[in-house]
Amino acid sequence: MVTLPPRPAAEGIWHRWHAQPILALAVPPLAGTLVVQVAGDALTGGLAGPVPVGSLVGGGGPLLGRARSGELLPATDLGWRLPTPRQLWLTTGIALAALPPASLLAELSLRLRPADPEWVRLVNEQMPRGAGPFVLAALAMVIVAPLVEEIIFRALLQRLAARYWGALPGALVSALLFGLVHLEPWYVLGLIGVGLMLALVWAGTRSLPACWLAHALHNGVSLALLADAGGVTGEPGDLAVRDLLLAGGGLAIVAILGRNLLRR
Repeated sequence: MVTLPPRPAAEGIWHRWHAQPILALAVPPLAGTLVVQVAGDALTGGLAGPVPVGSLVGGGGPLLGRARSGELLPATDLGWRLPTPRQLWLTTGIALAALPPASLLAELSLRLRPADPEWVRLVNEQMPRGAGPFVLAALAMVIVAPLVEEIIFRALLQRLAARYWGALPGALVSALLFGLVHLEPWYVLGLIGVGLMLALVWAGTRSLPACWLAHALHNGVSLALLADAGGVTGEPGDLAVRDLLLAGGGLAIVAILGRNLLRR
């Protein structure tokens, strides 16, 4: 009986491609997502529909085509592997503990740059009212958009930057791009803070589902709080000692859990 040698594992883009092709893989889905969302918002006057459509068609479409052709290997190239139970609970803790510090950073951003009144009006008009619209908004903001954004910012851009500049610069670059691309300067510090949290999860797990979970948790809690408050005011709130203590405590928990996540 002849024993065949084991089949070699397929090499992904990180073995075959240089920086330019990987950037060319990441940038068009990001641009496509923004274009479809802006066009959908102009046509429908809402974001609950354009956000998932933009993410799936503009962002996920090109990536799915590459994956189906065999050019892109989800597990090897994008980190599509489930986190371990230990990584799962550490990721969940980090995502929830990062909420108060990110909120404080968003408040500081509002003090530096007040929100555009037109943006505030549009957001409040688009707030989901009723079970059906809320489910649709949750699908858009909690499930679909985080997945596509994590593929672009963590699995591709952070990994690429870390490959050439090191782990810490890679995390900073991905967080900065994440904050700037959302085009909300009045919340940019908070968005960068969220990007740093997600960069930490990626560095500690190399798992796209783990980053997706952390992003979904953050967006889900934020959406629930926003719906409960009835929308946004666009004005910085009064900071109490309790807010500072919550932010400091959350940051300490993120540091402790993140250290444990990075340890392995």
